[in-house]
Amino acid sequence: MKWYAIHTQSGHENKLKFAIENLIKEKGMEGFFGEIIVPEVEVEIKKEGKKKLLKKNLYPGYIFIQMEYTEESWMLLKSVPFQRKPALIGEKRKHAGKGSFAEPKSVTEAEIAKIRKMIEEGEISSVSRIMFEKGEMVLIKEGPFANFKAVIDDVKEGKEKLDVLVNIFGRSTPVELSFSQVEKVED
Repeated sequence: MKWYAIHTQSGHENKLKFAIENLIKEKGMEGFFGEIIVPEVEVEIKKEGKKKLLKKNLYPGYIFIQMEYTEESWMLLKSVPFQRKPALIGEKRKHAGKGSFAEPKSVTEAEIAKIRKMIEEGEISSVSRIMFEKGEMVLIKEGPFANFKAVIDDVKEGKEKLDVLVNIFGRSTPVELSFSQVEKVED
């Protein structure tokens, strides 16, 4: 069996894992599949003065599956009843019957070992440890509104996005920014 990365809708990784596991059992195809990993770590955050544990996905929108890549296992993945059909990373072409079946690029054991280590150690590489709250003032660091101050209107933690209100010509203008595009303004 080899490892493959599956792309799905961000925030729905565990739902997809559960759906795949159920379909594997339902179809009796346990022999084709091994482990399924959703790389998550627990992060302690302070929100409104209280400490809280929050799960953060190391690779939002991706899960990793160990499987024997055959036409049957591929078809099982494609038949998962899910809002957005999962896609194996590196699929060369769409399945159009016999003759068009091509194996996607697999993930190496070394890469899976690195992911396991990150999970074990609670390492967060690209996930922001800075938490934002509605009503906070931020400074925009890049983009067309660079060096403008804005007030946070909504925080989308799973997507690491903020809806902010920027005051332009005396009017509040809503703008969506990523966590990395802003920094907190110290009082």
